[in-house]
Amino acid sequence: MKKRAKRNAKIVATIGPASSSREVIRELIIAGLNVARLNFSHGTHEEHSKVLKIIREEAVKLGAHIAVLQDLCGPKIRITALKDGEIYLEEGSTVELRHALNSEQGDKTKLFIEIFDPSKVVKVGEKVLLADGRITLLAEKITAEAVICKVTGSGILRSKAGISVPESDLSLPCLTEKDKIDIKWGMQNDIDYVALSFVGSQEDLRQTREEMSKYGKPLPLVAKIERAKALDDVSSIIKNSDAVMVARGDLGVDLPLERVPGAQRFIISSANFEGTPVITATQMLMSMVEQIRPTRAEVSDVVTAIRDGTDAVMLSEETAVGKHPVLAIKVLSDIVCEAEREIRIESGKLNLRHSDRANVSDAICYAACNAAEKISATAILACTESGLTAKLMAKYRPNQPLYGATSQKKSLARMALFWGVEPIYIELDKDAGIESEIREAMLAIRDNYDSKPGSRVVVTAGLRTKSTGSTNVMEIREIPRSS
Repeated sequence: MKKRAKRNAKIVATIGPASSSREVIRELIIAGLNVARLNFSHGTHEEHSKVLKIIREEAVKLGAHIAVLQDLCGPKIRITALKDGEIYLEEGSTVELRHALNSEQGDKTKLFIEIFDPSKVVKVGEKVLLADGRITLLAEKITAEAVICKVTGSGILRSKAGISVPESDLSLPCLTEKDKIDIKWGMQNDIDYVALSFVGSQEDLRQTREEMSKYGKPLPLVAKIERAKALDDVSSIIKNSDAVMVARGDLGVDLPLERVPGAQRFIISSANFEGTPVITATQMLMSMVEQIRPTRAEVSDVVTAIRDGTDAVMLSEETAVGKHPVLAIKVLSDIVCEAEREIRIESGKLNLRHSDRANVSDAICYAACNAAEKISATAILACTESGLTAKLMAKYRPNQPLYGATSQKKSLARMALFWGVEPIYIELDKDAGIESEIREAMLAIRDNYDSKPGSRVVVTAGLRTKSTGSTNVMEIREIPRSS
C-alpha cells in the first residue's frame, strides 16, 4: 500500500557532487524529493546524463514520480576557476578584474570574468558584487585591461562564483550560445522542465520555444524571475510560462535586499492568480551546507514562503555541495508539513479566490473543489492526459487529497511539481473511453491509497469537443466495492 505525501507543497533539490551517487539519490527520493534540479552552470553533458539515468532508474525502483528540471545557465556572469578552488578576500585588500580570454585561473590578486570585459563596462566608484552579494568590491581605477578594486566586504570566494555589476550599464541576451547547446541536450533526453535564467519579458520565452522547436515539441518552461525589470512584466511572463521561480539569489543582487520579501509575495500571488506553479528558491536552509540544523530565521523563511502560497520550495547548495543533503530534505519536509498544518487550523476554508475565469476547464475545476468541500469527499480525482486539469485543480488549494490520473507516463513526472497532486498511472487500451478511464483511476485510488469502498470522490475528466477545453465533465462517484 502506497502512502500519499503528508505535505502539499513540493520539494525541488539540486543534484551536485554531494548528491550524485546512486545511494544518495535513492535516499533523497525516499526523504521526499519531488523535482531533481540539474544545474547547467556546472558539469558536463556526460556527467548530467549519468545523473539523469540514475534518477530515473531509482524513481522506477521506488515507484516514485520524479520530475527532472534542467536549469540553464543563462547570461549569468561568473568568474573562472580559482587556482586553489576557493580563496578568502580580505577587507581592504586589492584585486584586479580582467576579462577571461582563455582558461585563466584566478587568485587573491586577479579574478577573471567570463562573458564580458569589465574594463569596458565598469566605472570608477561603482560596486561589484560576488557570490550573490556576500562579497563586495569598489572600483577604484580603470586601465585598458583591468578594473582595480578594493575589497569592501570580505568573504570566502569559490571557483565559478557569480559576479554582478548592478550599477553598470550591461545588457546581455537571455539565451546564450551555451544555453542553445544545452537545450538540444534537454530535448534529446526528454527532460520534464527547462528553467530559463534571467527572463526579462515574454519575448525571452518565445525565443526559447522557437529554439526548442528545432528539435521537436517544446518542453515546459520555468521562467526564473531574477531581474528587477522582470517585475514590470511579471503578469505576461507568468501567463506565457509553464511555471515560474522566485530566484532570490540574483534578484537580491539586482534589487535592494529589503525589497526582496515584497517581490516574493508579489510574484507568488501573481502566479497563484493564474494557476501557474511557482517555486521559491535560494538559501532556504543555507546553514545546513555545514550544520545539521537550520537557523530559526531559515525555518521562518520557509514557513513564510508556504504562507505566501508557493507551490514548491527549492534547495541549492544544501543538497548540491552540502554535508547533509538527505537530512536537508527531511528537515525541509518537516517544516513544510508543520506550516501547512497550522494554515489548515487557522483557515479551514477552501481557497476559491479568482474563480470567475471565463474558461470551461477552470469552471469545472472550481465546481469540483467546491463540491468536494460540500459533501466532505474522500478525495478529488482529475483524469487528465497532459496534467493540465490537475494543475488547474491545485490552483484552488482543496482540502481533500488530490489525485492526477493519466495513461501518459510523461505527464506523471510533470505533475510532481503541482501543489498537492499525487500522480497515478492508469493503463488503458488504445480505444478505451472515458468510463474505463474513470473506473481504472477509482480502482487505483482504492487499491493503492487505502480509500475505502463506498466513500465519495469528486471526479473530473474530459470529452473532447470543438467548442470547449478537454476538461468538461464533473461527477460525484463512490469508490467501487469490487473490480
